[in-house]
Amino acid sequence: MLRRIVSRKFLPWIVIFFILLGSIPVLIIFSFITLAKVIGVATVLITVIALRVWLQRSREINERQERIKLTTNDLFWLNKHIPFYSKLSKKDKRIFEDRIGIFLAEITITEINKDTPDKETCFYVASSAVIAYWGLPFWNYGSLSEVLVYPTNFDLDNRLNKLGVVQGKVHHGGLMNNTMILSLPALIAGFQISNDKKNVGVHEFSHLLDKSDGEIDGLPEFLGEEDRKIWIGIFESEIKKMSFEKSSFPLNASRSNAEFFASAVEYFKECPNLLKRKHPELYNVLNSYFNSVGDVDHPQ
Repeated sequence: MLRRIVSRKFLPWIVIFFILLGSIPVLIIFSFITLAKVIGVATVLITVIALRVWLQRSREINERQERIKLTTNDLFWLNKHIPFYSKLSKKDKRIFEDRIGIFLAEITITEINKDTPDKETCFYVASSAVIAYWGLPFWNYGSLSEVLVYPTNFDLDNRLNKLGVVQGKVHHGGLMNNTMILSLPALIAGFQISNDKKNVGVHEFSHLLDKSDGEIDGLPEFLGEEDRKIWIGIFESEIKKMSFEKSSFPLNASRSNAEFFASAVEYFKECPNLLKRKHPELYNVLNSYFNSVGDVDHPQ
């Protein structure tokens, strides 16, 4: 993703460079020698500036903190408590472990009412992130800088109380734009049953993935135009089924296209075979989106 973003931002520079470069021989042919010299100098200056900016961006992208190295005990814990990980091949387990280490090095995890977060809590959060983005060629998690883990559910104002029903939230805009909140009991529960189509951590990181284009609208960046049309049609069809309780999706998925996307990703990550059987068209869109690169396999 980062390479695509950098390339897209430099596309105008490339276009300008070739326009200027191509105009020089034309100007010489028509005897506009002075103007050709000015454009030649401008072309050199623009090229130098563009290269300096590109090098700076490259350094910023590559300046990752040293990833956290997992111990043998950590791997044993992952194998026991993260069903998705336990089903992976040895090769993909190493990829999963590497991405866990990157996440823990770059994203702050704060467990409320504790000086330092429990290691298990960190692994649950990091595993949610890795699973949600699994199969994609990028896993930089946008502008996310911190995940707050609450000891229980919370309300819409992010306050802990007995009536709190919110289990997770990705903020969009405001002072907490770079923050995610997760309820610890809900987070853990998402990994205790591997085929119930529910995982609040994966759900919230799916919202973060959706946010990659600047909007949480159920249509993430790099979803092809044709797949977008198919996706919207599927969403509208499933909404009708939900109104008659004939859909295998939870009712909260009908609240918006964004909630439907996050619920669909949960479904795809937790029960890919069931989704393929019950919703083949939806499965095909998600499978194409998450596995188009082919560097990692999705556990069945």
